[in-house]
Amino acid sequence: MIKRLLSLGAAALAALATACEDGPATVAGTWRSPAAWSSLVYATTQGPLLLEVLGDPFRLPAAEFRRTVADAMSRQTPGRPFAFTTRAEDAPHATFRVVVAFNPAPDLDPRKLCGGPVAIMSGGGDRVTLLAAFCEGETMLASVSGWVAKAADAEDRRFRQLLGQTVRDLFGPPA
Repeated sequence: MIKRLLSLGAAALAALATACEDGPATVAGTWRSPAAWSSLVYATTQGPLLLEVLGDPFRLPAAEFRRTVADAMSRQTPGRPFAFTTRAEDAPHATFRVVVAFNPAPDLDPRKLCGGPVAIMSGGGDRVTLLAAFCEGETMLASVSGWVAKAADAEDRRFRQLLGQTVRDLFGPPA
C-alpha cells in the first residue's frame, strides 16, 4: 500500500514538474526603488497608468495587441487595483509609465527601456520572453523579466497569467 501511494505521489509530482516547464515564470529585478509603490499610487490616483508595448510575438495589428496587453495587466495588484492605458493623453501622470518589451535582445539592460529605443528580436520559436520596467521619465524604478512557452495567442490563459505576474512582481507588496 505504501509503495502504491509513493508511486502515485511521484507520478503526481512528475506531472506538476512537466506542467511548469512551459511557464509562465517571472523574476523581479535585483533592485527596486523604495519609491516604486508610492510612485504607483501617485501615478494612478487620478486615472490609468501609461503602458508602452514594444514588439509583438503574435503579429497582431499593433493597436489590438497593445489593448490586449493593457487589459491583461490591469487590476492585477492586490490592494491597489488600477488600469493601464496605451494612450499618453489618457494618463494623468504620463511621466510615470510601464514599458514592456516582448522578445527583447537577451542582453538588454532593463534601464534602457526607460531611456529610448531598444532592440527587439523577431518572434520565432514557441517561447515568448518579456522585459518590463516601471519608469519615471528616463529613470527606472523597478524591473521584471519573464517567459512563457507554447502560448497559442495573445488570449492564451498562460500568456495572460505571465502579464499578471509581471505586474505583481514589478510593484510588489506595499512597503
